[in-house]
Amino acid sequence: MRFRTLGHCVIAILTAGAWSHTALAQSTSEPSANRDVDAKAAQQRRDAWMLSLEGVTHAPIDMGFQLGLETPQGVRLFAGYGWVPGSYMNLLTSIAANASGSPYAQTLLDDTQYAGRTWRLQAGFRPFRAIGLYADVGYAQVNANGSLDLASSSIPQLAALGGGYQAHTRLDMWLVELGYQGQIADRLVLGLALGAMGTLNSTTSITAVNGAPTNDAILNSAATQADTALEKYGVVPTLTLRLGFDLI
Repeated sequence: MRFRTLGHCVIAILTAGAWSHTALAQSTSEPSANRDVDAKAAQQRRDAWMLSLEGVTHAPIDMGFQLGLETPQGVRLFAGYGWVPGSYMNLLTSIAANASGSPYAQTLLDDTQYAGRTWRLQAGFRPFRAIGLYADVGYAQVNANGSLDLASSSIPQLAALGGGYQAHTRLDMWLVELGYQGQIADRLVLGLALGAMGTLNSTTSITAVNGAPTNDAILNSAATQADTALEKYGVVPTLTLRLGFDLI
C-alpha cells in the first residue's frame, strides 16, 4: 500500500513537471510568434501603402520638400512647397523675353532679378510597383519678386532715368510628369522624372522706387506685355529629382 501511494506521488510530480515545462515553452514562444505576426503585418502595410516625406527639385522651377501618399491601387497624391532660386527663374523669364519681341517686356523679364516661392498639388498613377513607372499631372503657383535697377537696363532711355522698379509676378502653372520611383530597404524613396510646366495665367504689378519715373500707363503696359509673353511662351521642360523616407 505504501509503495502504491509513493508511486502515485512520483507520477503526480512527473506529470506536474512536464506540464510546467510545456506551459513555459508555450509562454516563451508566444511573444516570438506575436512579433513575427506584427512584423509581417507591418511589411504588408509598407508593400501596399506609402507615406513619404521628400526633398525634391523640379529644375528649372523650384526646389523644396513635399509630402506624398500612395494607395494600394497605385493612386498618388502629393503636395509640396518650394523656393525659386534666381538662376531657375531667370531661365523661364529669358525664354519668354527672347520670344516676346517687345523691348519693355524683354527689359522687365531679362534684366530683372527674380526669386520667389512655390506651392504645388499633383496627382497621378503608378499601377505596377515592381516596374516603378508613374505619371502625374498637377497645378503649381509661383510667386516671384524682382528688382530692376534702371542703370543696368539694356535700353539707354531707361538707363538714363535713374532709380529702379520692383515687380511682383504670380504664375498659375500646369504640370505633367513621367517618371520612375523605387525604394531601398523599404524606407528610402528615390525618384527621377521628366516633364513640362507651362503658364496658365500671369499677373504682374510694378512699383517705382528711388525716384524712378512713375508713369502708370508705361508701367501697366510693360506689365501687360510681360504677362502676355509669359502666358504665350512660358513653357519649360523639367527634370525632377526626389529623395525621401517612407513613414509607414
